[in-house]
Amino acid sequence: MLSTAPGALAHVPVVLLDLDGTLVDSGPGIVAALEHAFTVSGEQLPSPEVLRTFIGPPLTESLQGTLGLSAEKTEQLRLAYVEHYQANGVLAAPPYPGVLDLLQRLAEQGRTVAVATNKPEITARRLLDHQGLAGELTLIGGTDRAVGRTGKAEVIGSVLRRLGIAPATVPAVMIGDRIHDAEGAARHGVPALLAGWGYGGVAEQRADIARVESVVELSALLMS
Repeated sequence: MLSTAPGALAHVPVVLLDLDGTLVDSGPGIVAALEHAFTVSGEQLPSPEVLRTFIGPPLTESLQGTLGLSAEKTEQLRLAYVEHYQANGVLAAPPYPGVLDLLQRLAEQGRTVAVATNKPEITARRLLDHQGLAGELTLIGGTDRAVGRTGKAEVIGSVLRRLGIAPATVPAVMIGDRIHDAEGAARHGVPALLAGWGYGGVAEQRADIARVESVVELSALLMS
């Protein structure tokens, strides 16, 4: 398990970051888009607690795995969600306090900093551009249904390939708020930290995965 002592990861040249619940507080925009999708589809709206679990993982996975919806109904909801979110949600996802400063400091040190998110890549780029964060990043990686890149492990693999990085020879770390961030990173031999300020909650804490509770703590961990 990674150390969370100040400066413990200052030597790591490659930092991969989740987006929702890690860099930006995108929950309100996501939930609003979900509520719209359920309303227009005529499906019963899940409880707020259930909707919160949808923030982060692939939407199709949540709709089918959590609610047991058919493939047809899942696609109907997904399309309604995407339409609403792209028009409204990307504008309602402010960075968490301290995030911009952290990204700027990492960039000044010459570190490779990339986003690896389950959001469609084009949506992630638009959001990060709007929030003024894109310019601090080396690469923005997300899902792309056209090429079959639909889960976190596939996204992380794509990001590493595009960066030309082999984790066996170049140290890297993944930081995200959900357990699937850590599991996806593990598929590529990349250790992970859980972001305690995001949407994972106590249920996704694991004794074998380190956790930081604030952007301030993460900054201290990554800086010398």
